[in-house]
Amino acid sequence: MATEVAVINGSSGVQTFYSTYSAARKAASSGDTIQIWADLTGEQILLKDGVDIWMAPGRVIDMNDEMPTITDGDTVTCNIFGNGIIKNSYNGVTDNRYECILITDSASKISIQCDYIEGIGAVYSPSSDANQGYSIFVNGVSSSQKFHLSCNKVINKNNSAIIFALSSEETPTNDINIRVQTVLTGISGQSGTGRTAMELTGTGYVDIDEIICLYKGSCFIHKSGNLVTSILKMTTSDQDRPALSVGEGDGTQNLTLYFDEIQNTSSGDGVKVAQGIVKLIGRRIYSGSGLSIDLASNAECLVDEIISGTKGIYIHNSSSQKVIVDSNYIEGGNGNSGVIKSDSGSNYVLRNAKIKNTATSSPSIGIYIPDGGTNNQTIEIENLIIVTATGVSDFSIYRDGSNDIHIKNLTLFVKKDISGHVKLDIGDEDNFKYIVSNDIT
Repeated sequence: MATEVAVINGSSGVQTFYSTYSAARKAASSGDTIQIWADLTGEQILLKDGVDIWMAPGRVIDMNDEMPTITDGDTVTCNIFGNGIIKNSYNGVTDNRYECILITDSASKISIQCDYIEGIGAVYSPSSDANQGYSIFVNGVSSSQKFHLSCNKVINKNNSAIIFALSSEETPTNDINIRVQTVLTGISGQSGTGRTAMELTGTGYVDIDEIICLYKGSCFIHKSGNLVTSILKMTTSDQDRPALSVGEGDGTQNLTLYFDEIQNTSSGDGVKVAQGIVKLIGRRIYSGSGLSIDLASNAECLVDEIISGTKGIYIHNSSSQKVIVDSNYIEGGNGNSGVIKSDSGSNYVLRNAKIKNTATSSPSIGIYIPDGGTNNQTIEIENLIIVTATGVSDFSIYRDGSNDIHIKNLTLFVKKDISGHVKLDIGDEDNFKYIVSNDIT
């Protein structure tokens, strides 16, 4: 029995053994279950509508030829369950790789429970197809499609782990439910391997303990749809891409993310919000030498610590909807002119934070506002402490150029005063809502 595949008849419960999966598939009818008792190598698992698949614990399905390991091929409803391992180890041509799981029909409904999923993936090259060899590729997302996944790990050595691609311009309302402990891309010790770990187009729920991009890519890109997510930790070392990116899609993104830590240990950004609506609720966002957060769209950031080694936060949302940053501690340097920089048209609220500029050279600035027309930004500050140096060119809030900007102030404590073209509305020196003191550290 250890070298065979079986079919359990859905009506009678009778078990019949076969020597291959293809033979079992041919014999199975809707309502039946195919049991995989042995490791299968080089045999593709082409799903059959209405036929479920059970994998014995520890058994491996591995494709070592030029094709995906598991695929639908047509509209199917199928549950794959058990505690097996799904792999694609085809390694024949450097830029020609295949998926562990490939779903191409826009109406397929797939549910997978397994131990882990592991693919090799194509090594990225400008001259090759970078979209080859994802561990999971759901291509052609539509409203009638369902994909549920529960497993311990999804790994891809050279490419992406989980990709959902939109089939049309419509906002997706497909059913996503992903529960994974670890998503990992890249090979330890091999610089340049791996790409963006997870890119989602769709609507649903995601629960992941940790996403790790060892070298290249974003941990998570949200391109379209409405997602509620809990991702405890995201870490990338990419010099150019953010750990979390909401953008590169159709602008319909609505993301709520609960997290512990999001970090880019290199010069890429921690978080970039270019489209949609985002709510971030978590403990820490960090970038080694990039922006901690780049906000160009509607966002609410309820984050305990927001830290950058050099650049801080950049706000340029140009919207009637306020960006809200509510944090206990924000740290940065002079890499983007100040710990927080905002451009023309920005509309934002800063709340409850100690803002600290860690740069050792002047100008040391807390909030930097570039030149522009009078009152060309809408800014509100509530209960802020701003710590900077105290030289002649250092300011807690600095307005460049010659035009005034009015800021609604509801309590501001600073080590160095504001610049001449910053006008505080509501709270000023007269009612003790604005206090300058060297005792503030």
